[in-house]
Amino acid sequence: MSGQHHDILVVGGGVFGLSTAIELKRRGHEVGLINPDGIPHPMAASTDISKIVRMEYGSDQQYFKMAERSMEHWRQWNDTVKEELYKEVGILLLCRQPLSDAAQTYEQDSYQTLQNGGYHPEVLTADQLASRFPKINTNYYREAVYNPQAGYVLSSRVIERLAQYARSQGVAIYEGQTAEALVRSNHRITGVRTKEGMIFDCGQVVVAAGAHSPYLVPALQPYMQSTGHPVFWLKPRDPKGFSAFDFPVFTADIANSGWYGFPLHPKAGVIKFGRHTNGLPTHPDHDERRVTDEEVADFREFIAVAFPSLSDAPLVYTRRCLYTDTLDGDFWIDHHPDLQGLTICTGGSGHGMKMGPVVGEITADVIEGKANPFADRFRWRHIQQSAKEDCRFIAKQ
Repeated sequence: MSGQHHDILVVGGGVFGLSTAIELKRRGHEVGLINPDGIPHPMAASTDISKIVRMEYGSDQQYFKMAERSMEHWRQWNDTVKEELYKEVGILLLCRQPLSDAAQTYEQDSYQTLQNGGYHPEVLTADQLASRFPKINTNYYREAVYNPQAGYVLSSRVIERLAQYARSQGVAIYEGQTAEALVRSNHRITGVRTKEGMIFDCGQVVVAAGAHSPYLVPALQPYMQSTGHPVFWLKPRDPKGFSAFDFPVFTADIANSGWYGFPLHPKAGVIKFGRHTNGLPTHPDHDERRVTDEEVADFREFIAVAFPSLSDAPLVYTRRCLYTDTLDGDFWIDHHPDLQGLTICTGGSGHGMKMGPVVGEITADVIEGKANPFADRFRWRHIQQSAKEDCRFIAKQ
């Protein structure tokens, strides 16, 4: 059965797909979007209560500039949808060693990059930390960098509201349509066939299907994999002292530990923690996304030393957050090198949500053949497994 014809059809209703569809519609294109199940999809990477938005990317100038621009857009999106989706509560980079120590290179470089960019982050001693953020064990964390211009987004709500906004602007959204194959005529993609039996004809296809992208576009498979990372929700017995004023978004010696977290969620009443290491290879459909007993034990050990007052807090929920990792940790936004009418927008590598507004702009420029200051790094490229850096997570979460 044939569906509607669109100038551009976006496959995937996550933050990449929705931001791209909104930007393309703003530029005058006739845009459709398909997504399996509803939006937000219950198993999508963006389906969670919160994701960090911050500019701290070590010495990486491009990601710093992208994050800076993305943050401006998050503020604008708050105004556009008339809802505080982005909460600018600040971020703490907690350090086990003094900031000058070689073990804190990520924090040092982030601090310097912010300063060079005209920002004014603070370096806090253990005594200053104890005074301002008393729930942190300052016998364990000796210094910190605090930047008030950072925070988090209500990620599932973001997707829900962006979908509503996209519809209001004229984007045709088809939920319950699962892309099964790209329709091809010689060397050109002309549409998408879904598992539900529909064929969507279009002038161009944008594959923004997250972890499913390499299965729709097999040429991507040598360059990316899906990995799962544990997330934990604690319900504090006494929530006092865990609101954003006393307990902002934080990274906990992250380049050495992988731990990060959030203040008390304003609606769910939980504190979310996550850990990024190299992750567990996870198929988006076939593998169980269960957090292991060993990971729970590691989490409890971390909490006991980092935030002792939460040691007996009930663990009310766990999930394995799915990343679509490229081998070099960078996005993948480009035309297919051999198939006309096909553009790829994937490879979030754990930092896709915070960059969502900018990714839409980059993808729209690539489709239209316009210059974009950020696009070259994300072109179609040939990379080897050895390019994957164990410490790449400093540019994620």
